[in-house]
Amino acid sequence: MEKNNKITKLIKLDKPLVIFDLETTGLSINLDRIVEVAYLKIEPTGEILKGDLLLNPEMNIPAEAVAIHGISDDKVKDQPTFKAKAEELWGIFNDCSYGGFNVFSFDLPLLKREFLRVGLDFDYAKAKIIDAKVIYHKMEPRDLAAAYKFYCKKDHVDAHSALADVTATAEILGQQLEKYNEIRDWDFIYKIHHDTDDRFVDTDRKFYWRGGEAYFAFSKHKDRPLADVAEKDPGFLEWIMSADFSDETKEIVKKALNGELPKKAV
Repeated sequence: MEKNNKITKLIKLDKPLVIFDLETTGLSINLDRIVEVAYLKIEPTGEILKGDLLLNPEMNIPAEAVAIHGISDDKVKDQPTFKAKAEELWGIFNDCSYGGFNVFSFDLPLLKREFLRVGLDFDYAKAKIIDAKVIYHKMEPRDLAAAYKFYCKKDHVDAHSALADVTATAEILGQQLEKYNEIRDWDFIYKIHHDTDDRFVDTDRKFYWRGGEAYFAFSKHKDRPLADVAEKDPGFLEWIMSADFSDETKEIVKKALNGELPKKAV
């Protein structure tokens, strides 16, 4: 069995730490299922147990998800279901500490839902969780002062003075143009400024694609098709039109009220 002394040397483990990642059929904790679970289980002694399982989700894997992780229906049709592997996975995950990238917001809640479906209460409410994404965003701020320090190697001492901010920004842009040859091309600049996550319908991420159809990603109608809400609860869409939402969201809703639904580009 391999050993990882770095983590156990730098942080005290009183329980095994399971660092894991899930690939799924989509973005919904309520609707979607696991198609792959990979993990490193690090014991307090530093010993590591590795695992990587493909699972049959017992549902079709939408094209949007396949485009992300490459796991198609054919790849998992002969694989065991989560239920078949539940006892094994319970032995690995139960009563541990947990780590990963975005596990706090997505992977842990979805794993809990999968265990609940087979009658196991995966209660991690009191568990120790170390999420690399949370730490990254907290410890490496992405504001003007941080950019100035990173690119120009100077402290932005007059932060929030408008002229000082403009001057610092111009200096940062100069350093970026010097550092990244590709951003000297306006076509490339346009692309990165308008690059969106293909899993979502809009830049505000209020709607996501599922099987080529727009689904709500928020509100009481979360995980319901926009078409269904437009038909059965048009008053909710009319409320969105009068509330504090972006022009993009309102345009999608306005068209839906008129029977014109978003279509995913092929």
